[in-house]
Amino acid sequence: MPRVSEQYKEDQRAEILAAARGCFVRNGFHRTSMQDVFAEAGKSAGAVYRYFPKKEDLIVGVAAQNLDDVTEVLRTALTHSDGAPGVGQVMAELLEAVIERHRDKQLATVALMVWSEALRNPALAERLEAATINMSQTMAALIRERQRVGTWTGAPADALAQVILSILPGFLLNLALRGPHGVAAFPDALRTLWPG
Repeated sequence: MPRVSEQYKEDQRAEILAAARGCFVRNGFHRTSMQDVFAEAGKSAGAVYRYFPKKEDLIVGVAAQNLDDVTEVLRTALTHSDGAPGVGQVMAELLEAVIERHRDKQLATVALMVWSEALRNPALAERLEAATINMSQTMAALIRERQRVGTWTGAPADALAQVILSILPGFLLNLALRGPHGVAAFPDALRTLWPG
C-alpha cells in the first residue's frame, strides 16, 4: 500500500477544517454535528475521524487557524511598511487585512465564537492566551523602537501594546455585526489617531 504524503494529510486536514468552519459559521459550534461536517466536506466519517477524533478537535483546529491568521496579519503589517512603521499605520494595515480575511473566511464571526467557547474550553483558552501574548510581544517591540527614537514616551511598551491591541476585539465585534462596509472607516481613523 503506498504511503500517504504529509502534503496529502495537510490538504485533507485543511479541507475538513474549511468544511467545519462553514458549518460553525452557519450553525454555531454546538448546533453543528459531526454529520454536518461529513456532508459539508463530502467525506466519510472515517476520513474525518482520522484527523479529528471529536468535534472539540475541530473547534480547536478552526480556532487555531483563526488565531494564526490574525497573528500572521499583524506580522505582515509590521514588515510591510517601508522603514520604521508607525503604530497607526500598523494597526490600520492589520484592520484592513482582517477585513479581507473576514470576506474569505468569516474571521470576525469565528473570533466571537472562539472567545465565547474559550470560557468553557481550557485548551482553547490556552491557545487564545498564547496568541494574545505573542501579538502583544510583537506590538511591544514596535513600541520600544518608537520609544528608542523618541516618538513615544511614558508608559511601558508592554502596557501600551496591550491597550493598543485591545482595539482589535472591538473591531472584530463591529465587523462581525456590521460587516465590512460598517467598519470601512476604522483603518483611516487609526492613521489619524496615530500618524507617522
